[in-house]
Amino acid sequence: MAPPPRWAKMVESSRLEALNAVEFYNRPASRRPLEAFLVHMHIAWLYLLHAQFVRNGIDYRYREPKNPRRYVRVDGEPKTWDLERCVRERWPSDMDPVRKNLEVTIRLRNRIEHRYEGGITVMAAGFTQALIMNYEEEVVSGFGVGYSIARDVHIPISLSTFSRDGVAGLVAAQAQLPKRLRDFFVGIRAGLAEDVIDDRRFEFRIDIIQKRAPKSDADLAVTFVREDELAPEERAAYEQLAQTGRVILRDKVRAVANLGLLRPKTAAAMVETEIPFRFSEYSEFPRAWKVLKVRPPSDTRGAARRITDTRYCCYDEAHEDYMYTRAFVDLLIERCSTAAGFEDLLGRRPRTK
Repeated sequence: MAPPPRWAKMVESSRLEALNAVEFYNRPASRRPLEAFLVHMHIAWLYLLHAQFVRNGIDYRYREPKNPRRYVRVDGEPKTWDLERCVRERWPSDMDPVRKNLEVTIRLRNRIEHRYEGGITVMAAGFTQALIMNYEEEVVSGFGVGYSIARDVHIPISLSTFSRDGVAGLVAAQAQLPKRLRDFFVGIRAGLAEDVIDDRRFEFRIDIIQKRAPKSDADLAVTFVREDELAPEERAAYEQLAQTGRVILRDKVRAVANLGLLRPKTAAAMVETEIPFRFSEYSEFPRAWKVLKVRPPSDTRGAARRITDTRYCCYDEAHEDYMYTRAFVDLLIERCSTAAGFEDLLGRRPRTK
């Protein structure tokens, strides 16, 4: 029996790297799931594209600029194309959705800050999902269903998006991102055509709708609905659902309570992270809202408790407490980033960390 071609071993190595990526991402209590996922997925993509080049007879080694007959060498071995160079070769158009997704996730991998990884993971979810789905389509279309990873990847069990505390945790993690990282995600889409931004190969976004028990043995508890297979009226209904920011549970539609709002502990921690001084939930934070008059004093009773500066604070009647906006956090960071500004606002000298 003839040995398998060189590219076959490369594809199998690529497949194992992709499975490692999914395992790290879905593992409970994983310390750096997003970073591990991106590192292993990019290795998987690199091996896969190299396998394509080997099969297609494309030389993917760097040549010396001054002498194209010679290869650039590292430790005596010819240097092969990195992932970014491979991506440009595979998708020549710089507006191809798959190429843009790979370029974005490469930039994202280089920008991960571990103390904000939870929030970055939330913001990047659509890009990471598209990255793995694009890989599956590329490996199956290029080398056959025998190399598919779909049969080995299980549906993850999740609590984070199906409970109030879970949603609040995700929102809080996202809200803690500093402005430079939030601007990074805004900048990702800047200058892209709408058809690229809306393409699921660039960023995969879903609405989760809870179903009743399966009607038959052939029915799945989770159904993937492709937008291009929906009737016009069905597509309109899903678009309306996406615009409302709601989650359907059984037959009732419930808005997510306090979406984007922060508890004092979270807000104070976000401020302290971005300034060089201590900023306590029990000391500086209450003094700040008192000075800026964003909410009534704690001993206020009756309807007056609901009177707040809604730019910065909202009264939560169900829990009889107050929630704060990202705008309030940004204001405090701006005012307290220097010792003079801190003392001017709070009337006391700051304590260094």
